Amino acid sequence: MGSEIKKGQSFGTVESVKAVSDLFAPVSGKVIAVNEDLATSPEKVNSDAHGSWMIKVEISDLSDLEQLLTAEAYEKYAAEEAGH
Repeated sequence: MGSEIKKGQSFGTVESVKAVSDLFAPVSGKVIAVNEDLATSPEKVNSDAHGSWMIKVEISDLSDLEQLLTAEAYEKYAAEEAGH
């Protein structure tokens, strides 16, 4: 906690059976909380992806929010990508 993250930069990784993938910050700011439950129960991300937050960020530039997708737009994007 307390570290600064920059929009678009990696702030950690997630592992699956087949790969390790970077996690990229959607906004810049200061990390104010880390979900410690995921260290011992990472499968929670699979069972409740929206409820199993990883970090909470105090956003330094609120205009970063304007570039994020809504939940509906993301669902549409994911469905389109799955069709390719």
